[in-house]
Amino acid sequence: MRTTRLSRGYDHVPQLRRVPHAAGEAQLSSHRSARVEIDLGALAVNLRAVRGAVGQAVVYGVVKADAYGHGAPAVALELERLGIDGLAVARATELEELRRVGYSGRLLLLGGPESAEDLGRAIRWTATPVLTRLGQLAAWSAWLRRSGVGAGPALEVVVEVDTGMSRSGLDLSDWPEALDDLRAAPEFRFAGLMSHLAESEQVESSFTGEQERRFAAAAALLDPSERRSVPAHLANSSAALRRASARWTAVRVGGALYGLDLATLVDGSAGAGLRPVMSVKAPIVDMRHVPAGAGVGYRRTWRAPEPARIALVRVGYGDGFSSGFGGGEVLVREERCPIVGQVSMDSLTVDVTRVPTAAIGDECVLLGEQREQRIGVGELAGRAGIAAYEVWCGLNLRLPRLVIGHRDGESAAKGPVRGSSRGGTRRGSAPSSR
Repeated sequence: MRTTRLSRGYDHVPQLRRVPHAAGEAQLSSHRSARVEIDLGALAVNLRAVRGAVGQAVVYGVVKADAYGHGAPAVALELERLGIDGLAVARATELEELRRVGYSGRLLLLGGPESAEDLGRAIRWTATPVLTRLGQLAAWSAWLRRSGVGAGPALEVVVEVDTGMSRSGLDLSDWPEALDDLRAAPEFRFAGLMSHLAESEQVESSFTGEQERRFAAAAALLDPSERRSVPAHLANSSAALRRASARWTAVRVGGALYGLDLATLVDGSAGAGLRPVMSVKAPIVDMRHVPAGAGVGYRRTWRAPEPARIALVRVGYGDGFSSGFGGGEVLVREERCPIVGQVSMDSLTVDVTRVPTAAIGDECVLLGEQREQRIGVGELAGRAGIAAYEVWCGLNLRLPRLVIGHRDGESAAKGPVRGSSRGGTRRGSAPSSR
């Protein structure tokens, strides 16, 4: 092994040899930098798959947390164009962004509102708030009177009941009283009944069946006209795709829209036909040969068992690519190559020895597909011991979003989506409710 004496008192260290640039490669690269790609064509495919599974049920697309990290403005506008029945968010602060970019359909505020300010936002941006506990209705009514907007059209309200997740929603014992109060209040209009499933991804779960029975008991209190006109929704993505008994008259889907293949996480019984909407790609920016025994990265946690070619990719945990993904694989020239050494804040290192043609400028896929090969979100989540949704949401805006694939797979890229500010009516129902 060749060694280089650094100075007196230092140990000998292996000499690393940079891979020479190909002819003309010394110029600045024309390859795209690290980015997140959002494929709207895949979004369209996934919505069609959901529609095919749920039939005539109303479909709410969940776009909370910036559409699970996919970029809520672009996703919302495309879903509206594709005919989604409505969208759902978790925070009142998320409503304004969607209206300002031009989304004009139904908006459901899943989380509250908990404050007068948030109730005001729901009214201003024409969203339907969700009632989650007894006493909220009286507080909302008092605020409407004090604020002077109580004389407007009735405010639509959806009621959430807790069927066993023990996180939010009315106790089932309080549901009859809340329903009576809602029916008696002229300033409100009952617009839906909902609940959350705790473990629908587990196919053999008997508790999901128990939640379905509890929800059916709650829905049994609705009168015939309410059953015909008021959406009832229990099913999330997993239940919408494979439990007809959970679908009722509406479903709320997030993961399925973004291409979360439930089959890869559970049992192979669902998820077929879904396409991942998000990909993470970055070019190889540097390459070097390292001799056997050389350590790579902080604390030299990986040592080359034999001479190796190490590629540098400028994506790290500072971009939301978790250190927990270390030891996984990426795609280079349609080959799986291992991430070696620790994931750093701004970069990671990949052993591309098995791909002798790999070169600076080659595209590296950290999440997504490269022809027949795929790095799925479930694969990354499993390695880090987190939920697949956390992988998406964790990728921050230091990685720019590139929106591609408009109108059912058209390949031309499009830039950031911007629209006019659109506030809508003052109260209650959304301007467009399908």
